[in-house]
Amino acid sequence: MRRSLKWSVLFVLVFISFAWALDAPLTQLSTDGNFEGALLRCSVRDNVLTIQVSFKNLGQQRLSYAFPFADVYYTDIKNKKKYYPLKDSGGRVLAGPAHDWIGGGNFEQWIEPGAKRIFWIKFPAPPETTDSIDIYIPGMLPFEGAKISR
Repeated sequence: MRRSLKWSVLFVLVFISFAWALDAPLTQLSTDGNFEGALLRCSVRDNVLTIQVSFKNLGQQRLSYAFPFADVYYTDIKNKKKYYPLKDSGGRVLAGPAHDWIGGGNFEQWIEPGAKRIFWIKFPAPPETTDSIDIYIPGMLPFEGAKISR
């Protein structure tokens, strides 16, 4: 009886670990190793793709993370297409938070050690047949195979 209880507990722990890993966000390091990016959202609504990423300062001191919104893009490998961010009628990229609107807008945040800042941006959606994309954010390694929810 005791042996079957051990196996049952082990099975439950393995199942929970596997389920947690499936729901874990896709993460990537910055090219300098100072930040970790976690993909929080990659979803389509009304033919618009919204991407949300959390940047975490892995260092021991306050650091700035900055990039132009216009330099963020994603690729649909399946259809061999590259997508750029959506802009409003004034030429501002639909993204935030914005530090300024020069050149369509820029992300720039000072982040304390261990703290996080969240960034969002909108794109035209890929075709319905596309279920994953690769996301490129300046200063980060690519988020490859990011699953799209619809």
